[in-house]
Amino acid sequence: MEFFDWIYAVVLGVVQGVSEFLPISSSAHLIAVSWLFNGVALPLTLNIGLHLGTVCAVLFYFRLDWVRIIRAFFDFGRTESYRFEFRCLIPGLIVGTIPAGVIGLLFKDDIEAIFHNPSSLIAPLAIIGIVLWLVDAKSPSKRTLSSLTVRDALIVGVFQACALIPGTSRSGATITGARFLGLSREDAARFSFLLGTPAMLGAAVLESSNILDSLSNPVFYIGFVVSAVTGIITIHYLLKFVKHFGFLVFAIYRILIALILYFLVST
Repeated sequence: MEFFDWIYAVVLGVVQGVSEFLPISSSAHLIAVSWLFNGVALPLTLNIGLHLGTVCAVLFYFRLDWVRIIRAFFDFGRTESYRFEFRCLIPGLIVGTIPAGVIGLLFKDDIEAIFHNPSSLIAPLAIIGIVLWLVDAKSPSKRTLSSLTVRDALIVGVFQACALIPGTSRSGATITGARFLGLSREDAARFSFLLGTPAMLGAAVLESSNILDSLSNPVFYIGFVVSAVTGIITIHYLLKFVKHFGFLVFAIYRILIALILYFLVST
């Protein structure tokens, strides 16, 4: 394994760990950074390691939430303390996962064939940045996660399905949907991460055979560890940041990256 491969894996691990949870599109950043590094597509082994790392990051950070959800599932709503998880959150996570799951299974390869290049990232980066800012600025923050309904989860799930287009950002789309429904910024981000977990795990299951083939490659472990650690740190500080400052900075960043990509691609 050459030194360049180590650096490449570390850089992309940081990029994945940060951009998977910030509403700035991890796919756009991975495609763009990989293209800038060597002008070729991201290697499958490294790609799998990066995404498994962020799956572990979100599972670890929200481990107490998932423990409550699992307990509520086996409690069947009999206990008051688990009633919300059983009646609202579990059905919401199931229903909210369906749109992206169905569209992903049917059209994932077609979407990647059309959009998996730097030039196709420009419009989604800019448009979703503007939409995120407008929705965040205009929507009230009166609702908490405890008021979530299955209908709300389905609407956010439809937003999540739109994120199958690279450059859109899964967290950006789902946070926009949750803010549109009036959830507070912190709870919108929190539900975005909880809803994204089944989708991330599902993608990992679909790649299970490739995961086994990647276990002998050191690049896999470097990408996995770096993206996991970076992801945990990113989630922690993002929840604190958006509570006080909102999403304007991410909208500006997305537009700037779109302009930079446009300049690089056109020249």
